[in-house]
Amino acid sequence: MLPDVDVWLPNTVTQECAVEADTKFPLETGGTFMGWWLYPDTAVVTVMIGPGPGALHERFRFQPDQQWQLEQIAAHYERSGRRETYLGDWHSHPGASRGALSWIDRDVLRRVITTPEARCALPLMMILWGSSGTWQLTAWRAQTVPRVVLWDRLHLDPVQIRAF
Repeated sequence: MLPDVDVWLPNTVTQECAVEADTKFPLETGGTFMGWWLYPDTAVVTVMIGPGPGALHERFRFQPDQQWQLEQIAAHYERSGRRETYLGDWHSHPGASRGALSWIDRDVLRRVITTPEARCALPLMMILWGSSGTWQLTAWRAQTVPRVVLWDRLHLDPVQIRAF
């Protein structure tokens, strides 16, 4: 199956993510991405905002310093002339043999979509998996699909990462 979504990701941003993952290995870490949607199916990432000084890093769990991240997101948004917005999150799965989303990752995506302040109905989620020197990146774009019965279904579109 071919990916439905393209994300243009600078090599410098990927390297920043890998350096952050290396410094916390074997614990999880992560951050957010800023940029813009060029087309409905094409995003351009410009910067990564790290986990923050108060982030919690554990072997199978990562919790960002949310207040710090919100401040950084707002500051970058203003610096960019209010053009570059929050696109989604990334985090590491140290030692993993694939970049699958956990149920916690899926819950985070649902919360982003349903939080009006996030202003992000189609969030990206990128998983940096593996270990130092061999990190791989897997990504999705999430959206909710209404259902007649029960709650909305989370739909994940595969993402093709285009490095530049």
